[in-house]
Amino acid sequence: MEVFGQILSQLKATFAGLSRGKQITLICLLVGTIAGFFFLMTWSAKSEYQALYSGLTPEDAGVIVARLKEQKVPYRIAANGATIMIPEQNIYETRMQMASEGLPQGGSIGFEVFDNTKLGMTEFAQNVNYQRALQGELARSIAKISEIESCRVHLVMPEKSLFLQNEQSARASVVLKLRAGKWLNQGQINGIVHLVSSSVPRLAPENVTVIDGSGKLLAGMQDKDSAGSISSDQLQYQQQVEKNLENRIKTMLDSALGQDKSIVRVSCQFDFKKQEKTEERYLPDNQVVRSEQLTDESSMHPELTPQGVPGIRSNLPGDSTASQQNTSVYGNASSVKKDRTVNYEIGKIVSRTTEPVGTMTRLSVAVLVDGVYKQVKKNGIAEWQYSPRSTEEMKKLENLVKRAVNFSTDRGDQVEVVNIPFETTKLPTDTQVSTPGGWREFMSTYKPYMKYGFLSLFLMLSFLFFVRPLVRWLTEYSFGDMQMFKQLPKTVGELEGELNSAGRLTFKDRASELIIQDSETSRNVVREWIKEN
Repeated sequence: MEVFGQILSQLKATFAGLSRGKQITLICLLVGTIAGFFFLMTWSAKSEYQALYSGLTPEDAGVIVARLKEQKVPYRIAANGATIMIPEQNIYETRMQMASEGLPQGGSIGFEVFDNTKLGMTEFAQNVNYQRALQGELARSIAKISEIESCRVHLVMPEKSLFLQNEQSARASVVLKLRAGKWLNQGQINGIVHLVSSSVPRLAPENVTVIDGSGKLLAGMQDKDSAGSISSDQLQYQQQVEKNLENRIKTMLDSALGQDKSIVRVSCQFDFKKQEKTEERYLPDNQVVRSEQLTDESSMHPELTPQGVPGIRSNLPGDSTASQQNTSVYGNASSVKKDRTVNYEIGKIVSRTTEPVGTMTRLSVAVLVDGVYKQVKKNGIAEWQYSPRSTEEMKKLENLVKRAVNFSTDRGDQVEVVNIPFETTKLPTDTQVSTPGGWREFMSTYKPYMKYGFLSLFLMLSFLFFVRPLVRWLTEYSFGDMQMFKQLPKTVGELEGELNSAGRLTFKDRASELIIQDSETSRNVVREWIKEN
């Protein structure tokens, strides 16, 4: 305690001997150092928060916050409640636990609606819950696509009818909210349509309507043979053909002239009319008997030949003479009837021709070819000199291009090959492009260790460039502060000096005495010292 009291009294004496400005500076330095050290220690021991989930709906955010409170996990809410952040060391475990509970639900209710089924529920309520669950499950499945941020599905499921002619088909509508800068291609849209139609009974793909967040119709309620659909397919087919022809010409010229020595552009015109032609031809020379019918009829029967006196008297009854005279004479008669029917088949040819859709009607090709560069020296400096290609060489290149694209004069195709000097400015070859995200990955990997390294570096720099200069400035004293330092304990050197002064001469007095005793030698020594310097 005596030593502690002496140290405290010495510190008080030292602080009292300082000027007013130094006293204020020393107090500020101590307070700032303690506060900074406390802040850095608190900051280094503080857990970093990362996003557990982002883009949450208010329903999902409320359920997740309730689960975190039950588990006593600290959390923070950001982005107006759409993002929930928790400490970094708890993020993966919490995500797995939330996933086991089916969270987040994406703002929709799935088949978990049947987990708590109440007794006495009517059939209508069960059908409504089934429709809600089916809509929610479809919305969750569609939202798994990376380009889609959120999704809603509406189903119209009519009641079943006993008569097929009165039964109505189901319908569906899908609303998509795409992420910023993302879009869906036609294949992904068709996949969504078939996913919904395959999951709902009596739902045909043409009864599924898909729109995006801006209300643009992506699929449904349109005829496949409409002008818009055909135009889109035509444009895609035309671009594909043009690209294939450009690649065919480009690869050929690059192999012959060198890399980046040519520019190729191809433009095609197509006839997208769909035509079907049916033709039936008859061959008169090609006659074949198809069927023949023959009828041959003959008959023999007796015929009565009338005889006697003509008149009324001979035909009256009662006259025996007349009756005897009317005795008929019988004779034999025969008849023959023949009929022939022949049907001929005339040969014919029936042909049906379907014209291909997308027939090329015209082709235009434009090719730019760079010249030849030779290195020449002008005034001792090497320079590149441009030389155009010869007419014969350009003609050969044009013929090669025509062969590559199947040039046809009947279609009116045009091919033009022009020799034009290209821009020769090049970037330095030693320029290295850093891969994006490399330093970010390094920072994220070693971020926990860098925090402590930054703390140590900050403390060291603060001591070297702030604390140490201030302490040195505070410890400087003038002749007026000698009384303060006289109160401090004497050092070993001071005690030895006092003993030497009391018992024998100092080095200065001894040197003076030697100079007085031998002045000539002393002068010579001083002269030698001056000459050496």
